[in-house]
Amino acid sequence: APVTETVTILSGEGALSRGRLLGKMDRAAGAPDGTGNTGDGTMTAVSLGIAARLGTYTVECIAAAANGGTFKVVDPDGYAIDAQAEVGAAFTSGHLNFTLNDGGADFIVGDRFAVVVGAGSGKYRAYNAASTDGSQHPVAILGADVDATAADKPASVYLMGCFNGASVTGYAAGLKPALRQLGIFIKSIS
Repeated sequence: APVTETVTILSGEGALSRGRLLGKMDRAAGAPDGTGNTGDGTMTAVSLGIAARLGTYTVECIAAAANGGTFKVVDPDGYAIDAQAEVGAAFTSGHLNFTLNDGGADFIVGDRFAVVVGAGSGKYRAYNAASTDGSQHPVAILGADVDATAADKPASVYLMGCFNGASVTGYAAGLKPALRQLGIFIKSIS
């Protein structure tokens, strides 16, 4: 028998039909913290990449320059991301995206920003491979129609079971291995 649970569907998702593949919002970026920096520039437009991990990312100045600077980006496990960030240019990666802005006082080597990626709201939304809040990973199938256009709504979801692929909305064959690991089996039933 399928395993079900009642979850919260995120407000603004609109009307979702039974069988919709869902993802869970399990991560969110906190505000950047540059406490103690000599430079008074800012970090803005912070968003997560699809590979963002829970923990603290560090963005540290490794080369100072007048009205500029080069920063390395280190993930929560202490590994530097290959690309480096430059003041005044948008930085994008699979982990973290942001813009470093120059201030009145220039950054010096060692100035840093910390960005904590913490647990998200835990709400569910329609699976979307392009999302970066955790819902890019399918984890459940909606058990009954729900309209979350104007407010969060409780909904029954299937967490495990065997399902007819023709009845699952948002499903693509490439998702089959990931879903199987969760105990969600998609079959072609004629």
